[in-house]
Amino acid sequence: MRLILLAVTLHLAHAEVPQLPSYFKVCARSDPNFAECVVKNGREAIPNLVNGERSLNLPPLDPFEIKELKLSEGQGRRQLNLTLRDIKLHGLKDAFLQNFSTDVNKGHAAFLLTVPQLKVLGTYNISGQILLLPIGGTGNINITLVDTKCMGRFDITMEKINGVDHGVVTETTFHMDPKRMYIHFDNLFNGDKRLGDEMNKLLNENWKEVFEDITAHIAASFIEVFTGIMNTVSRQIPYHLLVPETLS
Repeated sequence: MRLILLAVTLHLAHAEVPQLPSYFKVCARSDPNFAECVVKNGREAIPNLVNGERSLNLPPLDPFEIKELKLSEGQGRRQLNLTLRDIKLHGLKDAFLQNFSTDVNKGHAAFLLTVPQLKVLGTYNISGQILLLPIGGTGNINITLVDTKCMGRFDITMEKINGVDHGVVTETTFHMDPKRMYIHFDNLFNGDKRLGDEMNKLLNENWKEVFEDITAHIAASFIEVFTGIMNTVSRQIPYHLLVPETLS
């Protein structure tokens, strides 16, 4: 499987260190309840990031926009090619940070985030086979994930920027586990309504297999975008300011 992510690259200028917004509260590394502090502050920050944060060059969180995603899987007659464009990801404004764990000294961290309804809207182009059946078409797509658990793990390494340590997120893994998925492709098979309705019905009846075969791989690519957002902040704000030893 070859997954290619094409998203807007965030270019940063480091002329001066920006001030963190008042709602962006930090936690002290020496705090024995550091993880609990991160969860509390994270829950409070998410609603404030819905419209983005211009002072930190952060794009709007909801809807979150992705220019293009490409998926190519399988070989020969069983190959599936799927391209999604002009994607808008709705529902992150209702995301809830369940827990967070970390080993600050080793630079490891993990989180669990739940999203009541995550909706992916955009256009698609698909060809090949899915569920061992031929599929083809171009049009609008709607993917809706219900009660989704998002589990992520990442490492933080120190990177010198202008001689100062910045904590950069690396080696990220991401997994999504929805209770249900609904998917609808408009205009399948060149607009043949009967074939299109039958295929959409089949996809929804077998949504778990479809999710594992396609959507899970696409969902995994979202973490690359989110990692870019986290690094947008970390490359602007030195590590000792984002994660201070103590709070003054």
